[in-house]
Amino acid sequence: MIWLITVASLLGFLVVNTLANQPLMIGSALASYDAKIWQMLSVVLLIALLINVGLYHGCNRKQLKRASPNLAFAYRFALPLLSSFIFLLTLMLSVSYGLYHYKLYQNALLPSALTVDAIVESHQISDTVTQMSPLSNDTVLIGNGFIKQILQVRVDKDGDADASSATPRPPLTALITANIKDNPEWEATLSQLRPGMQLNVKLQLEPIAKPKPTSLPSNAKPLMLGFDEAQWLRQRGVQAKGVIIGIEKTSIHEFNVTHVKDRMVIAIEQLRWQLRQKILANLHTTMLKQSTSIVTSKNTDIAQTAFQTSGQSSGQTSSQSSIQSAIQSHAILLGLLTGDKSLMDSDLKNRYQVTGISHLLAISGPHVLMLASIVSVFLLWLVKWLAPQLLVKLPSSLLVLWVSVVMAGFYALLVGFEIPAQRTFWMLLLLTLSKQLLVNFSAYRLLAWVALGMIWLEPMAVGQAGFWLSFVAVVLLLKFSETIGTVSAIEIKDVSQLLAPTARSDVLSGFVKIISHQFKALLKLQIWLFIWMLPIVVWFFGKVSVIGILVNLLAVPFLGLVIVPLDMLAGVVSWLPVVGDWLSQIIWSLLTTLLNVFHLLLKQLIDMGVAKQSFFALSQTQLVLWLLIALLGLLKGLLPRMLMLPLAILLILLPLQQRSLSNNKPTLAVGDNPKLVISLLKKGDDSWLILSDNQVKAAQTDKPNFLKSKQAISNVAADEEISSLLNRDIYPLLANQQVHRLTGVISQTPSVRVNELVQQLATHVPVKAYWLAGYDVEHSRLDVTDKTVSTSFRAITPRSCQTAQRWQQDGLEITAMSGWHLDLALTDEQKLATQTCYIHIRFKPPTSKPYDVLMLAGNSDIPMQMTEKLCTVSAAHLLIQPYTLSIKPSWLALTKPSLLHVVTGAYKSQKLGEDSQLSLASWSVDKPADHLFEVLYADQVGAVIYTLAPDDTD
Repeated sequence: MIWLITVASLLGFLVVNTLANQPLMIGSALASYDAKIWQMLSVVLLIALLINVGLYHGCNRKQLKRASPNLAFAYRFALPLLSSFIFLLTLMLSVSYGLYHYKLYQNALLPSALTVDAIVESHQISDTVTQMSPLSNDTVLIGNGFIKQILQVRVDKDGDADASSATPRPPLTALITANIKDNPEWEATLSQLRPGMQLNVKLQLEPIAKPKPTSLPSNAKPLMLGFDEAQWLRQRGVQAKGVIIGIEKTSIHEFNVTHVKDRMVIAIEQLRWQLRQKILANLHTTMLKQSTSIVTSKNTDIAQTAFQTSGQSSGQTSSQSSIQSAIQSHAILLGLLTGDKSLMDSDLKNRYQVTGISHLLAISGPHVLMLASIVSVFLLWLVKWLAPQLLVKLPSSLLVLWVSVVMAGFYALLVGFEIPAQRTFWMLLLLTLSKQLLVNFSAYRLLAWVALGMIWLEPMAVGQAGFWLSFVAVVLLLKFSETIGTVSAIEIKDVSQLLAPTARSDVLSGFVKIISHQFKALLKLQIWLFIWMLPIVVWFFGKVSVIGILVNLLAVPFLGLVIVPLDMLAGVVSWLPVVGDWLSQIIWSLLTTLLNVFHLLLKQLIDMGVAKQSFFALSQTQLVLWLLIALLGLLKGLLPRMLMLPLAILLILLPLQQRSLSNNKPTLAVGDNPKLVISLLKKGDDSWLILSDNQVKAAQTDKPNFLKSKQAISNVAADEEISSLLNRDIYPLLANQQVHRLTGVISQTPSVRVNELVQQLATHVPVKAYWLAGYDVEHSRLDVTDKTVSTSFRAITPRSCQTAQRWQQDGLEITAMSGWHLDLALTDEQKLATQTCYIHIRFKPPTSKPYDVLMLAGNSDIPMQMTEKLCTVSAAHLLIQPYTLSIKPSWLALTKPSLLHVVTGAYKSQKLGEDSQLSLASWSVDKPADHLFEVLYADQVGAVIYTLAPDDTD
């Protein structure tokens, strides 16, 4: 029964987000949702559970045998029926309770944007770190130039007059961002804002985007991709987002904390902040040593005049590489010690994802599991070696569990008692107590009780990968402790004989046997972790590394047995007086060297093409089937295990059926990133990625003023942005559409940023063709880019995307309508406009009318005017254009679109201009009555996938 209720609760809370975002639930329907609904359901469920207990225990088997056949049949029929009723009641109750909490959160959100003078209080460490570290030869920017931190905002009522009616009631939990790039003078003040301190600032607060009820055409459906910021903010209780626009530097001081719970939280966060500062200090020392050695080497090279230029170039490259390696290694040390990911950049995260060990970056159940299992195995070996008689009173399985509880508790404290680590600790503690006290409960049943309590105390937990990873981790740890088993008296006698004086020569062989046995157990645990976490990883991340299980065999023991214990040791000894900092720096320097070698090995695996990612996506049906297979495999007696075979066959057949359906009609997925429009055209095995950079600038002008003259910058913002685009937009899109290789990539605009993105993409995903607007074939470069900016084509060489270029296959045709290389005296902006490519997509089935899509790009109407005069523009069913491009009535008259998809953003600067709005208004009035016309805005509908199916009724 407990598993029945747990599964029903999981399913109920999982569908809350989906139901809450339905058009019927948005607005007045959700606002009128009352707590009485779930309260009434809970009373009915309690009555049903009492009846079930009475029926189950009120009539034993002997009484049932003596009862009449009709009564026995009714009893056997009533229990399954009542169980089904309880399952449905639990499902309804969890949905109702989840919707009620969703309503409370929506009501607590900031209603509208405002500018206020406020007091911000820090209750936790910041999510990102940005510091300028002066070295002997330059200044290095650590981080991406932005500080993000969740702060408590208390509005100063005597401040800005704009904060009148819309001012929220304090305190308001907000995610605050500070731009250190453009305001370097803020860095010293904000770096001192540790937990327990407050600061007077001027803020621009904005509300969190709420879903809007928008109906989609019949051939379109929403596409959920990558990182869900709204859900992440809800999980952390954030009510608004804000940007700092002013700081009162002298106002920083500590604030009084009244609640005991807040004091404990702040004390833990202060401990984590101090550990962060110690690791940052060690990072600065490491970079200073590297900078000094590079300067010495460069001076030696400069002394040789013939090699002066090459020496400077190689010195700069070496400096950037060594600094980047030092930052990434310290990011791992900080993350593994305190769960703080503030130093981790996208390049580091992507390197771990490609090699299949990204789960080691997160503090979750498996992370705690690996540390606990390795330490417990080591202590178990010591007990077997030194005091084997102790295992008679304390079985080895209990010893493993108790050591795991202690390690999980200590580690959870270091990482700030985050939810995944906290959940793993409580599960381990209750499981261990039940085994120690010999409570007549199945360990898996107790696990279900713990999971049930956790999800009802925190309904948002079911949407976190950490919940599922920690849940699986506890089950695997329980299995792992069972495999070790209780040491028998014969084994104890054998170990005792090894310690006897007459058997000293056999000590080495006995030691090898014990180590071999424990290594096999750990190896088995690694395989279990990889297999049973596979569906969770695919569901949440959408990609699996091809060599992940092999790399894990090296990475998990290396990080768990070497890095994590020594990292924790360095953190502990750093608090020792006099010698603490010196000892910790020695340990961290040693670990940094080891991690540098480890990261170099990972890079070599990627560069050689050995480490590649496979993109997968699970539907909800496939996920349920996979979970059923996992339950059948892990839980004995739940259902016959023979059911695993038909479920596995069904799991394999479902994607084959979906693929056969996708072979018939092409689909076009359009992203919602207003700066870089990302689209994916797919039909069968052919997939084209279409990119439009609508804010093209030379890379040098994107750097802040105080960084333009600094060449030895380790974390360049452009590189970080490219990695972020790959991991947050492109890779999730490929995973969702199950694309493992690309027929081609099209860059509609001449863009250094897009080219670098494609080059990085091509190292992980096979790309057959590459069309790049503005590519100069003769000189192998982009024609309009700044000559000081190098353009690399290391992974794939492009073709110039220009007018009349065409690709076709099985009724699907892609044509470049614009894109000219003119030998005229034009400015860079004019060249950029004339080389921009408009893409025309046509799908013509054998037995029906064609379906046409026209994709515009750029921020100038020059290619639009040239296309009107030089080309034949046909009507299009779907017209896709960025917000930066003005809509012209003449263009609408030529294309006559049935649907206009405008890629707009959430900010006011990312909406359509007044001229475009006037054009749409006039077109709506002047259009023929029989011509349907609809406009979709990306900031309202999000990412959308269209089926390019012609409408025969037109």
